[in-house]
Amino acid sequence: MKSVVCCTGVMLLACALPVQAADSQTQTYVIGAEVSALGELTKTQPELGVTKPIAAVLDMALKHWRFVPAQKDGRAVPVHTFITAALESVFDADGKYTLTVRYISQGPKWEHSGFPLYSPEAMQIHAQGSVEATAELQADGKLIIKDSRTSATGRGGRLLVHGVDDALLHDRFTPETLDGTPVSAHLRTRVVFTPDTRHTGTTTYCKGHPGTIPIWCNESQADNSPPTAADRDFLEQTGFVVGIEANRTWRPGISSVLQPSMINPITMHL
Repeated sequence: MKSVVCCTGVMLLACALPVQAADSQTQTYVIGAEVSALGELTKTQPELGVTKPIAAVLDMALKHWRFVPAQKDGRAVPVHTFITAALESVFDADGKYTLTVRYISQGPKWEHSGFPLYSPEAMQIHAQGSVEATAELQADGKLIIKDSRTSATGRGGRLLVHGVDDALLHDRFTPETLDGTPVSAHLRTRVVFTPDTRHTGTTTYCKGHPGTIPIWCNESQADNSPPTAADRDFLEQTGFVVGIEANRTWRPGISSVLQPSMINPITMHL
């Protein structure tokens, strides 16, 4: 019966997708997930507003993935986490769809309040540069900023740091649970403020690899240049890995009690 429901969801999704030759669309979803003590994904819960056909496809794909069993007091225990995944749909010339679900990351849920504020005062003095921040997410969902640094000097640097810290403190977080108990996590982010000469405002983006957890980041503008030695030393303080093939020296994100063990892309042909 379970497979019938999934197949029905896939067919409904095919009907709902646009019919355009060579059309390709990619959407990122955050899915609540129950992971058993064996590391198997047993239940999913997509975000509000996700249609039933898409939810069925995500559920079917994610249940192929496996995680290293989480440990508590020397025994394997279940975990509730939030998985970020990308669903790509490609319509080919033969009138068929290819759906691919790709793993991005897992961990606490991070709901962004918006971009960090590039204040009028900062714009007036042409403040620009990067801000690196690390924080502790407590088990009750409260965020405590541990350290914030910037490449900008003087008053401009202080204004940029304030914009990032204020945005972080207005974001909302839902911790993971380990054997039913909420657990803490570590967070780090890197935000780059640059003037936008095309508009009256500015652009703000993170330095990171496409496919990371979205951290105020427009991937089309992401700068993948290597960090400075000072940036690397600062970001290494947290020392956790996020996403696939993560570079632990500077990759932004939020830590998780889980580690993926089998997260190959799942492809379906309609």
